Amino acid sequence: MKVIFLDIDGVVCLHKQKNNCEADEEIFDAECCYRLKEIMQATGSKMVLSSSWRLFPESFAFVLEQLEPYGITKEDFIGITPLLEDRPKEILAFLKSHKEINSFIALDDEMYYCDNFPYDRLILTEVYSGITDIVRDLCIEKLKE
Repeated sequence: MKVIFLDIDGVVCLHKQKNNCEADEEIFDAECCYRLKEIMQATGSKMVLSSSWRLFPESFAFVLEQLEPYGITKEDFIGITPLLEDRPKEILAFLKSHKEINSFIALDDEMYYCDNFPYDRLILTEVYSGITDIVRDLCIEKLKE
């Protein structure tokens, strides 16, 4: 099984400055969401929500509501990472308890700091651009290895 550990902010939900750098507005970007679906289709992958959006049922429901117009549904998710001290350890714990996963990537806009995390599996995005064509292609390449 191929899995995408999905962060939301800075990956598919971008922050657009409004009114001369006042508050950030969260926007699920259509192009990023389409590219995420393209990664899934090209690789046959499922997703695990690793974002802090997983911590509240209403937040996860909102994520699903935002992704649904792009053909991404609850059935595309196989779970959420456990709540531990940091994201890379949460991903490693999920992998340890799901031996059926033979290939994965972690899509995130923040660098991980963990001695035993396989950094070639971390695909970084930029907070204002999310999943670009280059990021999409790299994800597909990594998941097909």
